[in-house]
Amino acid sequence: MFVKNFVEKDKYYDSVFLMKLARNLVETGIVQNASVGMGTPLNKETMSDLKLLCKEGKEASPNDLIIAVSADTEEKCDLARDEFFKLLEEKSKSGNERKFRSIQGVKAIDPNINLAIISVAGEYAAKEAEKALLNGLNVFMFSDNVPLEDEIRLKKLAEEKNLLMMGPGCGLSFINGVAIGLCSMVRRGNIGLVGASGSGIQTVMTLVHKYGFGISNAIGTGGRDMSDEVGGITMLRGIRELENDPETNVIALISKPPAKSTLIKVVEAVKKCKKKVVIQFINGDNDYIRQNGILCSESFEETAKMVMELSSGKKIELKDDTDYADIAEDEMKKYAPSQKYFRSILCGGSLADEGLVMLEKSGIDTYSNVAFDKEHALKNPFESYKNTVIDIGDENFTKGRAHVAIDPSVRVQRFIKEARDPETAVVYLDFLLGYALCPDPASVMAEAIKQEKKNALENGRHLTVIATICGSDMDPQGYDDQYQKLKDAGVIFKDTNRKAVKLIIEIAKRMEEK
Repeated sequence: MFVKNFVEKDKYYDSVFLMKLARNLVETGIVQNASVGMGTPLNKETMSDLKLLCKEGKEASPNDLIIAVSADTEEKCDLARDEFFKLLEEKSKSGNERKFRSIQGVKAIDPNINLAIISVAGEYAAKEAEKALLNGLNVFMFSDNVPLEDEIRLKKLAEEKNLLMMGPGCGLSFINGVAIGLCSMVRRGNIGLVGASGSGIQTVMTLVHKYGFGISNAIGTGGRDMSDEVGGITMLRGIRELENDPETNVIALISKPPAKSTLIKVVEAVKKCKKKVVIQFINGDNDYIRQNGILCSESFEETAKMVMELSSGKKIELKDDTDYADIAEDEMKKYAPSQKYFRSILCGGSLADEGLVMLEKSGIDTYSNVAFDKEHALKNPFESYKNTVIDIGDENFTKGRAHVAIDPSVRVQRFIKEARDPETAVVYLDFLLGYALCPDPASVMAEAIKQEKKNALENGRHLTVIATICGSDMDPQGYDDQYQKLKDAGVIFKDTNRKAVKLIIEIAKRMEEK
């Protein structure tokens, strides 16, 4: 095994772009592993963890590009460097966008540009966001690991400038018909969303689309916006923006539980809003919301249903013809005595949260890396315990890597591990679609699903794999194509997270009675 680092001095590229290129490089088969990134301490730590960091990489500065590879021979390492630059050139030629050296340069060429998308290492993101805001640009910041004090400062600056500061750690937004970040494409309509919940926003967006309605704008806030420290600055700005938007008739707010002081601010803002508003704060204080005369939802499906009904003035029936009890009974007959537990491995953090709420209400004891209480928190996120829900998009799994919805390799490995555990009966997987996401997530997982179902059968067990897709028929991956690939792999398909978890609960209850 040979490991080499190639350092390109003063060559900057976007972190997500580099992660995709590293994945493409591995897919060529030339190298066994690759990590490509700027020479920041975090990237070096990741390369070290992967046993890919050499002396040259250690000496690189944060302004330098490191190409770290391992291969069977030194010649293949050298070949990988050449292949990387071929891939880089191909990617550069494939786009027709103009390139600029600075935000000021962009504004000088086109003063009508009003949005900056920032995806650089966290330690540099705040500086770039400040430049954008000072130049009159709204900001969508995908970058994470930005200090809290910088977030507060930037959001206050945005307020002074009458601008939106979406993020840090903003997964997606849908602005004037443009899908930004890890976002699905849906039709335009009169339903507006604001949320600190990426997969939650996307679920509501795609359900609204599926039933023939559309989205005016969906504004992401970043995960810390609803904290006491930040105080919901972007959430409150988003409410005002949608209230003043002539294309928006109905508004939904989606988030994990806000801090109490922030909840009070948001509730007061909603009470003053002239438009109809639905609030869904996952595992939040719904009694307080209802006591203030505000419409409140318990699930993403319910949120979608409520906003569609408010938009149309008509009753909307969400289809669900599943006989959960019959499916559960049929699966139970096939399990070996050792098989006792389910394992959910989810890309969508808010989908994991929604499932945990349902499981808690059903009385199913469940452990998680994003548990609501310490008693059910996994000691080690890389090791499941009994019934387990894993948010594999959590920072423990994405440190120095692209999100698993972009690069699914980490989840494939975790799936295989769970599938081979003799105590595992059920594995649940979600699949997120959108322009910036993995181009064919179903294919990446399908072979592993087929192989592990076969392995289970050969070892006297039966593996139930449940899958959902969060996406639309307008996404480049092709919803129907992804669905067919998963069905061909032998999964039980459900079209929403709630339905998938409902089936898991039916099976888990029978497991407890064994």
